[in-house]
Amino acid sequence: MAVSIKKGGDKIGGGPVLPPLSGVAVRGKSSSAASAVTAATEKTSAKVLTMPFRGNVTEVIHQLRNGVSAELVPVIARQFGMTQDGLFEQLRLPKSTMKSRISKNGLLSSAEQDRMYRADKVWKRALSVLEDESAARQWIRGVNRALGGETPLSLLDTEAGYELVLDTLGRIEYGVVS
Repeated sequence: MAVSIKKGGDKIGGGPVLPPLSGVAVRGKSSSAASAVTAATEKTSAKVLTMPFRGNVTEVIHQLRNGVSAELVPVIARQFGMTQDGLFEQLRLPKSTMKSRISKNGLLSSAEQDRMYRADKVWKRALSVLEDESAARQWIRGVNRALGGETPLSLLDTEAGYELVLDTLGRIEYGVVS
């Protein structure tokens, strides 16, 4: 499979340029992406994020401070084309706790929502650099020598790992082999 990679602004290889997911679904608010929000979400006026993080940095900070619904987890798992259990394992999140939060439509803890934010941010960056959903999924879930034989997704449980993954995507974007 050929992977499209940007090098110094020039596109190398084929593949469509895919836009990121659009819209923010916030409890009590509607948007173009609100179809993924359940009726239970719409019953409350609390501003709790239930879709992948959108907006500028200050808006995302506000979303994180208001709380992130566990309903976001299946959305993130689908982005990566993996099961929720697979996502929990890769991000080192306790399966039973996460499943309980999801079934009860609970809020993610600060650490859990931070990992979901990192995963979503890396997804968007990988799509931007690789310009193909399949290539982005393969890269994010695949073992990478530049990352010490780890998968990019498995490094998102720490800030240092997250920074390493973003740095590696930057190297790919500018033609440095990673």
